[in-house]
Amino acid sequence: MFREVDIPVPIRFNPLKHHRNYMLNRLANLSPQEISSLLEPVCNNYNDVYTGALSPTAIGKEIIRILTKEKVLRKDDFARWVQGNNGYRKLSLEDSSEWIVRLGNEDERYIHLHPSRDGKHTLRFKGSSLKTVFLMKTMQKDSSETITLERVNQARLLVGLYPIKKLDRNKGILSCFEKFFNRE
Repeated sequence: MFREVDIPVPIRFNPLKHHRNYMLNRLANLSPQEISSLLEPVCNNYNDVYTGALSPTAIGKEIIRILTKEKVLRKDDFARWVQGNNGYRKLSLEDSSEWIVRLGNEDERYIHLHPSRDGKHTLRFKGSSLKTVFLMKTMQKDSSETITLERVNQARLLVGLYPIKKLDRNKGILSCFEKFFNRE
């Protein structure tokens, strides 16, 4: 289970919003109520989710290694460095994933980190879709069960979202479900 201490200081990274494998492991075998509660802080806007093999801890360590090499790990150096580039920087890791670093609001964890929206190993979905698909997965009796509009709307109501009128196989909730649970 993830604990904030698993992410090295000074990094602020929320794997429950931005790390697919962490999400899958953390939310496995939970009840719909537990999932709903854990995902409540996830906003309904777009979320960028890392799908690669690096752990949250490894990602944090790699970011620190890069910033140390650039001599911008100290807070004041980091602040100047990102402010000189519209308030953020894009960094590439060993697995070719791309990450955005910004100056955060905290003294101890001042490096806010999330996947780049157009980077390798990144999926982009609305938070509302992520909440819906995780609840749908817990409600599925078996993996061959067809996803229906009724089932989707049941899940959406559990997390306080409005029902939808139709499902599109190539985007939104069904695409999110496919990419999260039917990947190799």
